[in-house]
Amino acid sequence: MGLFVAPSLSMLAALVDECVDPNECEYAPARMGGIMVAGKAHATWPLTDAADEEAGQYENPTGIEGSVLSQQWEDDLRYVPAALEWKPLAQEAGALTKAKLASKSHGK
Repeated sequence: MGLFVAPSLSMLAALVDECVDPNECEYAPARMGGIMVAGKAHATWPLTDAADEEAGQYENPTGIEGSVLSQQWEDDLRYVPAALEWKPLAQEAGALTKAKLASKSHGK
């Protein structure tokens, strides 16, 4: 699925909703960390390449191919038992679903 970062639970649920049902997901507040590329990246940001989005093909790399987790996230996600407290995202996802239904009913 993925690793997502958002400033609030409601925004996290909306972000996860772009690819999967957030009712089926869990979250954990993460400590400081990140995703790094070991070596020189060949991308520049913002990405300005021509893209064929329907085919999922892009002219240039994103720059995070072959990336690794920072030591803190590596420890939290792989080595330290119970380092993160995982919780269901369903409550926020339910609020998101209600908001979507409400906006659809107001739009009719």
